[in-house]
This record gives sequence, C-alpha cells and structure tokens, in this order.
Amino acid sequence: MQSNLTTILAVVPFLTTAALATSTGNATVENTGFHGCFQGGEKWTDLGSSDQIYNALDSNACNNETGDWSVGEVLDICITVEKSSNFNTDNSFHFSWTITSVPDGKDSSNVSHDVCVAFAKYIINECTYGGIVHLTAGVDGGKIISADVTADPQRGPNCGGDF
Repeated sequence: MQSNLTTILAVVPFLTTAALATSTGNATVENTGFHGCFQGGEKWTDLGSSDQIYNALDSNACNNETGDWSVGEVLDICITVEKSSNFNTDNSFHFSWTITSVPDGKDSSNVSHDVCVAFAKYIINECTYGGIVHLTAGVDGGKIISADVTADPQRGPNCGGDF
C-alpha cells in the first residue's frame, strides 16, 4: 500500500501541471510547481468584473514591457481596481512575483506585457480567493522565465499592511 500511495503522490503534481496551462496573447504560462490557492477570504468577484480587474493590471503592473529581471528580484505592488457601486469599496489587490529562473546562459530575462498578464490571469482564473503559484512563462514554446507569483484579492483598502 505504501508503494502505491507514493506512486500516486508522485504522479499527481505532473498531471496537475499538464492540465493547468494558460495562454494569453503571445505568452503561455505553465504551472511548474503548485503552492496552492487560498481557501477563504475575499473572492476576485468581490473586487469587480474580470474586465475591471484586467484593466487595473494593464494600467499598473503590466502597463508596458516590465523590463529585464534577474533571479531573486521581486515585484511587489498594490493594484487598485476601478470602483463601482456594484462592488466593495476597498477594491485593491496584492500582486507580486519573485523570479526563480531565467533561460540557461543568461543573467536576466524580459517580462513582457503578455507574460505579466498571463501570470496574474492564471491565478485569477484558477484560484477563487487568490493564491501563490510557481509559474513558467514561454513564448512560441520556449521557456522564458519562472517565478513564484502571488495574487491576493484580500488586501484592501488600498492594500493596507505590509506584504
């Protein structure tokens, strides 16, 4: 029984990784090491519509090419979603990443607009309450950059508190 359980536990992360790939624009994001979705708190739907959340990403963290990033570098940002009478007044969320790998032979790698959005969309689409996930992004099938990415809708008002 111990042997069968070990085999199952070894296969589950592989199956999860294969099943959970997302494509946004020119970027493909693959879950290469699942940390997990949060199990409670505010939901993404508490902040606003998908369009409002993605527009906030476009005008903040992902508003242009984010530049070259080296292993260990961190982006830590509070993103405010346009307020609407249909949603809570504290419409902000925490978005961060820590770069964990870049292509072999390089000191850094670029995080494009598409990769930035794909990192966030993956967690928004897969984790109702946000989460922390290890993601690898690639363009045209090539691995570009990997990061531990956090997206947490429970950070309002205006992402008060330390990250």
